[in-house]
Amino acid sequence: MPVHTNDPDNMTPDKSTAALSVGDSVADTEDDDPDEALVIKRPPGQTVADWEYETGSGKTTTAEENPEYPSDDQLVLVAFRSAVADAIDDWQVLDEDSLYEQVVDHDTSRYGFPESRLEQIEPGELEAEWLDSLADRFTDAGWEVTHNTTELIVTQYDEEYRITAHGTVEGEGEYRTPLENIVEMEKQ
Repeated sequence: MPVHTNDPDNMTPDKSTAALSVGDSVADTEDDDPDEALVIKRPPGQTVADWEYETGSGKTTTAEENPEYPSDDQLVLVAFRSAVADAIDDWQVLDEDSLYEQVVDHDTSRYGFPESRLEQIEPGELEAEWLDSLADRFTDAGWEVTHNTTELIVTQYDEEYRITAHGTVEGEGEYRTPLENIVEMEKQ
């Protein structure tokens, strides 16, 4: 995926027509093992044909790199969520323009995509995919399981525990340590 470093000053999101908005978590539908990215800009009226960047073999556009998508598809700029979180403290509270400026100021890699190539996801959803098999395992073992996007709530004999996407087990009772062990094994 090429790094994009264009810095159009007049790029502001158009929420009235945006399928995606600045701050949305997205995944690349063409990637078999995508990393979570954040929409950092959705420049109104700018298409993938407009977005030029340098590669090892010269200038190209996002349209040229994505020939299976219409060249007039809306351009969406993203950065990997983990890179943004590592570089920018309290990025979640920044307004749209400040988020983009901070990503640029911190030299965080930015990528241009056709909007139709991106799928909106819940924040943390990709990181939490391992919870799917854990939920099945607990259900098969007779536990009551509530599976939210980024956490599991498991109940056995009136003891309730919350297991987060990060692998944290919350709750007090005799099953906490065995649950922590199961979670540690499942995350490996």
